[in-house]
Amino acid sequence: MSSSSSSYHHGDLKQALVEAGAQLIEIDGISGISLRAVAKHAGVSHSAPYRHFKDKNALLSGIADVGFQQLAQSLRQSIEKNPDNPREQLLESGVAYIRLALRYRQMHNLMFGGVIKKQANDDTAATSDTAFLGLVQIIKNGQLSGVYKQGDVKVLALTAWSLVHGYAMLASTGLLDHIAESEEASLALAKTIESHLIDGIRE
Repeated sequence: MSSSSSSYHHGDLKQALVEAGAQLIEIDGISGISLRAVAKHAGVSHSAPYRHFKDKNALLSGIADVGFQQLAQSLRQSIEKNPDNPREQLLESGVAYIRLALRYRQMHNLMFGGVIKKQANDDTAATSDTAFLGLVQIIKNGQLSGVYKQGDVKVLALTAWSLVHGYAMLASTGLLDHIAESEEASLALAKTIESHLIDGIRE
């Protein structure tokens, strides 16, 4: 995730806090996050976080937004780098998702592990939807070019996400270490598995 400085410019307090939280969560885990700890990591007063977050749950929601924004950006980049190749768009987007899960395991768990309580989770819905809609766009691109089969584009996108998410969970929790010992090997295996998925939804 993006790095945070111990100081912040006027008006950037909320951003400084969520970036500090994104860093701290990988060090201390979700259970180790508190408004006080994040304030200390960001180099601000203990009371400063309360200007933007009413409690820990709201702070966690803000931190999760950082992950969803990065994921949405990765999906956009997958499309931009391969404008005429929906197959590569889907492969690269899957790799980006799995890379996030491997490098930022606590963030991935925060985003998709049901940690955030419903009220705050509702606040992150727009950001998470943006990421999912990026995947929907990739499938739609493939349908329009005749690469992927016709059908409910959201169901096909959900199919792709489910497979990639399942692999990401297995890899990020170490259950595949005996098969793929490094990040490079894990991502290579992911591409092979994604290729099987793509073969299944090809026209």
